Amino acid sequence: MRRDLVLYGSILLSMILSFSVYSTSVLATDTLTTYAKVGLVEPNTPTDPNDGRDPYDPNDPYPGDDNDSGNNETGSVGKLTLDYVSDLRFGSYQQRQGGLIATLQNTHAMVQVTDARGNGNGWTLQLKPDELVGEQSGSTIDDGYLYLGSLAINKSSDNASASPVSKTLKIPLGTYENIVVAPVNTGLSTWTIGFNQDSDSPTQLVLNDISNAPADHYVGSLSWSLTNAPS
Repeated sequence: MRRDLVLYGSILLSMILSFSVYSTSVLATDTLTTYAKVGLVEPNTPTDPNDGRDPYDPNDPYPGDDNDSGNNETGSVGKLTLDYVSDLRFGSYQQRQGGLIATLQNTHAMVQVTDARGNGNGWTLQLKPDELVGEQSGSTIDDGYLYLGSLAINKSSDNASASPVSKTLKIPLGTYENIVVAPVNTGLSTWTIGFNQDSDSPTQLVLNDISNAPADHYVGSLSWSLTNAPS
């Protein structure tokens, strides 16, 4: 699987909160002033990739996916990263006349994005599903689209940022589309974008005509692009 990453970084400011209370004797009619203090400390540049998290509950580590075994984190290091990208597996079907609607078989399909820049500039995640090519025959299937279904955009409980938003869900083969956008001041820290979690709106591959496609194992590349601003 090819992963096309466009990565940008800047300075992350971490906040250290301390509260100081000065004890004094006051009357009921007096006004007492205390102070809340915050320090902004520039952290070290990340040197390790972020671990994958469970798309159903990002407080937990990624549990793996029997339908996508052997797929590991991307290894991306930086302040705006694609941490994990699933392969999408749709199973096998008998040859038939006309079209085909295939539902995703992965149990934990997801993309994970981390924005550790701290500037709130936002980001955009794009996806292009390429035409399908038969591994033995070389035959191509290009008349169709990937329907993402309802996306489950989740964060861990210690993330106070506002959520990014899903955009285009129906992507024609061979076309780049924005699938998730984080407007300004949203989408900070780590987010999982889970597929196929809603049985009423599953992730599906729709092929309009496979009448002339020979029996084969068909594979299409998924090209993911993460850019450093909403669009």
